[in-house]
Amino acid sequence: MKIKRVLNRLKKMLVKRVELKKHEFDGQELVFYFQLSNFFVLKKQIKAEFLVGEEVHTLPSKVTQNNQLTVRIPQNSLSIVDTTSTVTIKINGKTSWITKHPDYEDGDFQDSILFGNKYLTTQVKKNIKVTNRFADFFFMEKTIGASVSSAQYDTLTLKFDKPVPLKEEEVELYAFNNRQFRILSGVLDSSRQTAVIQNFQGMSAGLWRLFINIDKKLYPLSSSFDAKQSFESYHHKVVALNRYSSFCLEMEPHTLKLNAISISKTEDRIFRLSFTVVEAKPGTSYSLLVDEPKSGLVKLYDLEKQANSFTADLPADELLENLFVKRFFIVEQSDEPKVFRFSFERELLASSDTFYKVVFNSQFIKIKFYQRKDLSLGVSLTSSKLKKSIHSIGDFQIDGKIASIEEFIESTAYLLFEDRFSLESVQVQIAGEFNVNLSNLDLLGIKSKDKTVLDVFVIIENVDGIVIRKEKIRYVHAHYKKDNFYSHKKFYDAENNEHHFMITTTPYNNVKIETFTIKNHIQLPANLDAKDENVWLVGERTNTAQDNGIVFFQWLQKNTDIEAYYVIEEDSSDYEGIKHNPNVVAFGSDKHFEIAFKAKVLLCTHDFENILPYKPAKGFLGYENTVKVFLQHGVLGRKNVEYHKKNYDMPFDLFIVSSEPEKQVIVMDEMGYDDSEVAVTGLARFDNLVQQNKPKNILLMPTWRDWINTDEQFLNSEYFLSYTNLIQNTKLLGLLEEYNVNLNFYPHYRAQNYFQNEVDQLHEKIKFIPLGSQTVQQLLIDHALLITDYSSVSFDFTLLSKPVVYYHFDVDRFFRKGILRPVEETFIGGIGTHEEELVTIIEERIKNDFANFDYDITGIIKHTDQNNCHRTFNEVKKLLKPSTEYPMS
Repeated sequence: MKIKRVLNRLKKMLVKRVELKKHEFDGQELVFYFQLSNFFVLKKQIKAEFLVGEEVHTLPSKVTQNNQLTVRIPQNSLSIVDTTSTVTIKINGKTSWITKHPDYEDGDFQDSILFGNKYLTTQVKKNIKVTNRFADFFFMEKTIGASVSSAQYDTLTLKFDKPVPLKEEEVELYAFNNRQFRILSGVLDSSRQTAVIQNFQGMSAGLWRLFINIDKKLYPLSSSFDAKQSFESYHHKVVALNRYSSFCLEMEPHTLKLNAISISKTEDRIFRLSFTVVEAKPGTSYSLLVDEPKSGLVKLYDLEKQANSFTADLPADELLENLFVKRFFIVEQSDEPKVFRFSFERELLASSDTFYKVVFNSQFIKIKFYQRKDLSLGVSLTSSKLKKSIHSIGDFQIDGKIASIEEFIESTAYLLFEDRFSLESVQVQIAGEFNVNLSNLDLLGIKSKDKTVLDVFVIIENVDGIVIRKEKIRYVHAHYKKDNFYSHKKFYDAENNEHHFMITTTPYNNVKIETFTIKNHIQLPANLDAKDENVWLVGERTNTAQDNGIVFFQWLQKNTDIEAYYVIEEDSSDYEGIKHNPNVVAFGSDKHFEIAFKAKVLLCTHDFENILPYKPAKGFLGYENTVKVFLQHGVLGRKNVEYHKKNYDMPFDLFIVSSEPEKQVIVMDEMGYDDSEVAVTGLARFDNLVQQNKPKNILLMPTWRDWINTDEQFLNSEYFLSYTNLIQNTKLLGLLEEYNVNLNFYPHYRAQNYFQNEVDQLHEKIKFIPLGSQTVQQLLIDHALLITDYSSVSFDFTLLSKPVVYYHFDVDRFFRKGILRPVEETFIGGIGTHEEELVTIIEERIKNDFANFDYDITGIIKHTDQNNCHRTFNEVKKLLKPSTEYPMS
């Protein structure tokens, strides 16, 4: 240990460091002050740059003999910051990693500036980000003076220097920090010079700068008082203070200092938490609050109190209802209730057992009590890891290994093959090293339809036959290709129908089995390689007709002599609206096979699995002789999708995009396509986006989470809990009632059944929209505000010049494998990272009559002329007859 400390000290002495000590706005320039350490060369070549979009501005810089570096951003560079811009520093040709100096962490200086109607914030993270984070607000430089008239529990009375020019009694203060904002509502007196602000529960810890909303313009509140004035709210001690003449509120969490703390577990599965505080109010009752930040769930437990000592009993089964991290607080029950964090030295936990291993639901769960970064008490709960893998696939057999089964009590492991649609399954017991010959399983018996997918899981069943764990299994030697397979076998049933089974993997290397059927009466063409250039087969997902596919198909029928066909499942709700069209064919029908055999051009919004009755792979029914056009189902630029050229043996011949940056930066540079294979035509469905009447209601339309694979995972997920909590949020429901607005909830198709079955007794202002009851495009047209998370339908809504609000409660996990373009470039609208912030942004849009955010979209959508279908048609025809050009109508 001593040697390690010496090495760390030596490393610290040698590593070159560029540390930001402070920054300030002097009225003309934003100035940064750095300390340079361990740069031993006498001559240093310093180059500071400011990256604004694609522009690079060289910044004035100066370094002194004692290694103090000053970098300045002048006004003309600050004025063009629209979203996020970056300061980088190169020393002797090498880009330096910028970190915070200890003086910066403790510094007393402005962390935000107002400049040119913008609220600019800074963040240090390897470089320096200067962000116009609240670009949708109009900030005024003119200030309005205010002082504290009085302060009481959860109530702040302000005195303005002059009467506020508001006609109504209601007044709104906007509180901003570096990343969030809150709206504080209040009431003005008849003089319009005094305002009473109440209810600070939505505020979080930290420093907040105050503004007043007057005619949709935000005026900063200034202050001249020197003495800090404070009051208490439920969560915080609130301090009103003068910070560089700006009126600010500092929210300091209530804390109870502990002298002692101990944790023990009784034989009857009770965790006993005992602690002693420095001082407790005599005659006051207290409760223990257990909070789950991710789910929003809160439980109260009785506290037994003796003088300054407290004891609470926590049943293990209640802690283990889900495995989210939990926090502990103390609630003071009084006329002015408060919630306190624990505050204690880590050494106090040393005398207690903080780690436990308990059996729950027939498996071992690890429970760890610990001190959180904010010095309060937390507990983490971790389930046993199921170790399993497939290490060989061949001859329609699977070889694999499963371990750690001893972590599951009196339980048995099985390999489960489950039809993705019907959930019919067959399973085989496994243990240790295993081999499964799939030819011996009744895979034909579990197929729900002619073309389907069988997912492969490892399940653990306890002694009662209850499944206590269900997880997909990976192939360790996977080489993912969408149009290929690892093993293939053909079977015939009693009616001589031909069934093909292919073992493949998902983009995450999970094993699955794809299967399709060719009925015995289907006649194969003598020459499968012969295709008709005038026959085009179009589609989307197998069960939808709402996207670019159906729009382009209908345009082809109306404007060309192409023999176009649209394929969709016969039991789909969307089929009902188009089945009268003779060129709409039912998926898997004889007509579908006939058209698939002869169609030269395939056009789909997703992979061609969705429009062909067989596996789209070389060697299957002439697939390699088709022209493959990817119509897309959104604008790329956010999540890393799996349509990369490397994922195909036979990639798309034409990839449709909406802008030059999408083409160059994403589809060519990132996904590997050539210039000739990508066309900036715009999406077909954009042609039908026409807003005629002004709508009123709100549409909630989240996308899916690819890490959710089972019912249990969904119902215990942060995703499910976040949206169920949102549609039951008291403040949101109050806004919907007050402004007579409905919130219509349209979950992703994979989540529809879960939300419909699990969410009971919705408020009358929350309406559930079943899948297929309306087209997505009509839903977008019929609503005034869209709430989504990462869905690309937001671009459609933005194209209609209407506001979008994004719920990014799990943004890091969603983009854990990378994001194609920075968040601020493609998420055009308001962004809330947690529930209260999201509701505040929604409130602000409702109160502003659903006014749109002010953003430039030309870098995302090039064409807005309703000619996208025509451009797409021309590009496809060029692939067939390169010299042909078709004029716009």
